[in-house]
Amino acid sequence: MKITKLIPLLLLTFLAVVACSKDEDFSGNDEAVTIVDENAGLVVRSSSLRNQEIPFRVFNSSEEEVTDVATFYVDEAEIEGSIFTSADEGTFEVYAQYEEDGATIETEPTPFSVIIPKRKITIEDYTGTWCGYCPRVTASIEEVHEETEHISVVAIHNDDEMALPFEQDLRAEFDVTGFPAGRINRTVNWINPHDPQDVLSIAGQPAPMAIGIESQLSGNDLAVKVTVASENELSNAKMVVYLVEDGLLYNQVNYYDNDESSPYFGQGNPIVDFEHNDVLRASLSNIFGDALPAIAALEEYAKNYSISLSSEYNTANLRLVVMLVDENNTAMNSQYAAIDSAKGFE
Repeated sequence: MKITKLIPLLLLTFLAVVACSKDEDFSGNDEAVTIVDENAGLVVRSSSLRNQEIPFRVFNSSEEEVTDVATFYVDEAEIEGSIFTSADEGTFEVYAQYEEDGATIETEPTPFSVIIPKRKITIEDYTGTWCGYCPRVTASIEEVHEETEHISVVAIHNDDEMALPFEQDLRAEFDVTGFPAGRINRTVNWINPHDPQDVLSIAGQPAPMAIGIESQLSGNDLAVKVTVASENELSNAKMVVYLVEDGLLYNQVNYYDNDESSPYFGQGNPIVDFEHNDVLRASLSNIFGDALPAIAALEEYAKNYSISLSSEYNTANLRLVVMLVDENNTAMNSQYAAIDSAKGFE
């Protein structure tokens, strides 16, 4: 006799958790049974790289780990031990069985993925509310957004209410001498007219490295964990962690008010309460990145950050943008995620 399996729950640390409940008494029944225990759980990383070791762990209803005495099944096939690897990408399901009090406990099948990472292109928009030509970069970014999710955008403001003290250091490093200015992957000049195809042609291409972001908000304190892994050895890399905010309303000078080809035609000059998105609010890392140790191929590396959020921020509109950059400050890949959430490798 077999009890119906439960729906899986997801943990915030990129882990999927399933649970089962022990609410029936089968004592005196000689037939082998599988019972459901709602307080037990199976833990597995939600996504991994090809050939990367994927560890499984399982806990009983007393929160005791029983991995060593459990048997794991991937797509219904028993595996040896508690570690699985796949040379092929795809979506799989795992469940565990273990013995407890004379009965077999079986967890609900939990999905997990093996992926080839996709490259998210970083766009940095050097802008200001005083800059009447800057909306043209905003318009191009919005066109890119309509076509792909494989971009991470950071708007770096100059000499306005949203400007940060280190903005001039970024301009000096990346040779920004006029406005508007766009940079692709930090170091490539996105030249006028800021053709969306300059980004779309490279966004979403396979990349060796992947980035996961998990953050938890407690009051005004935000704890962040960034996890990286690569199919190849990763050396001389740095990690940049930015906090950005959407939905900031400030008047925007608009030199396109009389330009019928512009999406900002007829919106006034200035545009009152223009919505500024992706606005850089803080850097949790060094603005040019924190040096990472050499990371072996397929090894998972995690780095923790924390920040106390200003009361001026709207936490519902905050996101983290993480870049992996090389020794020349070129972004090799990036990831973004809303705060107080988790996003695994993609």
